[in-house]
Amino acid sequence: MVQEKNVGEVSIENSVIATIATVASQEVDGVLSLGGKFSLGELLGMKDTERGVKVEIQGNTAIIDMAVKIEYGRNMYEAARELQKKVQDVVNSMTGMEVVVNVKINGVIMKEKALREKSE
Repeated sequence: MVQEKNVGEVSIENSVIATIATVASQEVDGVLSLGGKFSLGELLGMKDTERGVKVEIQGNTAIIDMAVKIEYGRNMYEAARELQKKVQDVVNSMTGMEVVVNVKINGVIMKEKALREKSE
């Protein structure tokens, strides 16, 4: 019989989970932007990778709230469901945690406008 030794705790910061969710969201067609127009980090000249993403940990569950803008012409419900599934799968596979993803659609934008804003 092999006994495991207690080697200590492993914890994952909320900001790490928010970053994972943000990167995963970029792989979903129709999700063009997270959060609002400006964030405090951007006003200070920093990249704000967590804008529009809030994470709360309850036990072994990560509850992720995401505010997104959807591409005009897309089925919003389908894009939001795809986002939920993608973020849930990626965060779960990287952390082993149970994942709940709540999506709030806070805008619709034209894809061309979103591309211009990203390049500025």
